[in-house]
Amino acid sequence: MDYNFTQEELSIQETVRQFAKKEIAPLIDQIEKEKKLPEDLLKKIMELNIIGLPFPEKWGGSAGSFISLLLAIEEMSYVYLPCLFYSLVSSMAAYGFLNFASDHLKEKYLKGLIAGSIRGAWAFTEPDTGSDPKQLKVKAVKDGDDWILNGTKRFITNSGIADIAVIFGLTEKGVTAFVVETQEPGYIVGKREEFLAFSGSDNGDIILEDARVKGENLLGEEGQGFNILLSVESFAKVASCAGNVGLARAALDFALQYAKEKTHRGVPIGLKFQMTQWNLATMASKVAASRAFLYSVGAKMDKGEDVTGESSLLKIFTGAAAREVASDAVQVHGAYGLSKEYAVERLYRESKVNEVVLGTNELQRVIAANVLLRS
Repeated sequence: MDYNFTQEELSIQETVRQFAKKEIAPLIDQIEKEKKLPEDLLKKIMELNIIGLPFPEKWGGSAGSFISLLLAIEEMSYVYLPCLFYSLVSSMAAYGFLNFASDHLKEKYLKGLIAGSIRGAWAFTEPDTGSDPKQLKVKAVKDGDDWILNGTKRFITNSGIADIAVIFGLTEKGVTAFVVETQEPGYIVGKREEFLAFSGSDNGDIILEDARVKGENLLGEEGQGFNILLSVESFAKVASCAGNVGLARAALDFALQYAKEKTHRGVPIGLKFQMTQWNLATMASKVAASRAFLYSVGAKMDKGEDVTGESSLLKIFTGAAAREVASDAVQVHGAYGLSKEYAVERLYRESKVNEVVLGTNELQRVIAANVLLRS
């Protein structure tokens, strides 16, 4: 299908495709065993300036399209999805600063976030809530011109390696976003999590014990935090869906390769068995539909349109499609699909994550339905 990508967008796509094959693919087994992305690889990813693609040149970005960011994420995720989350979280923080930060905070942090010299974390989730602002327990109390934060955040990506973290806490006026420098007293890195997949990502608790934040380090206004969260996560959901598409494409390609090479009585199973052909055709249809949906929403974002409802629908659709395609890829491989010697085993585990992170798909249905009912 012709998506009318520009030459610049296609060039970015090819650059990231070749980078992922050359720099990421050979390290996958090492990352899975060591459960850590090598610092040298992180540095090379940041030097690609993927984060800065859709951001203005004034702040160190490339002034490119949002489509170009989606293409870059899709190609990286085609090779190894876990590399997505390191860049995505810093990109979320950068998007939040671009749209809601004061000029002072932009000067202090935004260029560094886009360039990769500053690592960011985005911290809303807590032990008692993943999405409901009324259940937040982190409290922020005024102390002169400063704020004092106490509480615990959970499942926060980059929380152990970030230089700054956007912490959402409750004040008298409601949910408020605070920019916390992680080297300051009171920011404590808690336990690290080990998940079903994404061995290379840093994720875990943030413990705040009388963490002092300057009054000028509010992102947006006091009480504006939940609206900031929804805006940034709408951006992040669409970006993460490019990861779903990349993973689904990879699962389909691995299944096709296996169906051509695996034989039954001398005949490739893809040519011999209709059930295998049925699986492959169903997988291909889901990949094509996911990709078309993704870039239609991306085009709307480049036009400045509100995609709150569509970003939720996109996450529902592409998340389920990625999981189903990965499952069918395992099925095509038979028992070999359960073996860690084959990539589809890892893809199957990874495919579940995006139905849970950035708001579960159940929550996305509520968001999308509310947008539909208000239209």
